[in-house]
Amino acid sequence: MSAVVRRLLLAAIAVGSFAVIGAAPAQAACTCPPATLTESIKAADAVFTGTVGAIGVAETPGRPDDTVITNAVVVDRIYKGAVDGPDQVVRTTRRTQATCGLGQLGSGSRYVFIVETAPTGDTEAQWIDEGCSGTRLETDAVVTRVRGVLGRGEPAVEPPPPPAAVLTDVNTSEPTSLSRAAAPGAALVLVGLLGLVFVRRLNSRRG
Repeated sequence: MSAVVRRLLLAAIAVGSFAVIGAAPAQAACTCPPATLTESIKAADAVFTGTVGAIGVAETPGRPDDTVITNAVVVDRIYKGAVDGPDQVVRTTRRTQATCGLGQLGSGSRYVFIVETAPTGDTEAQWIDEGCSGTRLETDAVVTRVRGVLGRGEPAVEPPPPPAAVLTDVNTSEPTSLSRAAAPGAALVLVGLLGLVFVRRLNSRRG
């Protein structure tokens, strides 16, 4: 084998190795478990439609995959779940090759939220979708599918206000003394005795 051919073979091996190494990240890309829209709707903790408002982004230095996005949502219709009013917050994660995050939702856009309950202790959001729950832009076709599974839903309304506190007047005057409390009874007894004496005297005179 000539030196020229040997060099060509080594170059080809090097190029092939680089191609394999370069393809490794793609093989590690995030994939959601296969699920139809109907399956996602049935598995979700809550399903509702609404419009995205303010969006907050919290980044972790040196860890872009841990970026947390909070999306304020004005809910207009609830199809499933304990959604306690129109003002809700849905947490999403950054969209990268290694994560299935939805990324930052579109402010002012309407979505069908197919979400899970946020973990206990989450003080920023009531609901989460890390990319595989099923949240998507609202379309007539998606809403029709949701209603086919869950019915027509109900409008989101403000929770009723707590009942107003009822104030009761407390008597702060000094307690009645025993002598004052017993006075009316003693007076009745005295009147009774006087009446008895009068009756006896009257009877003695007649006798």
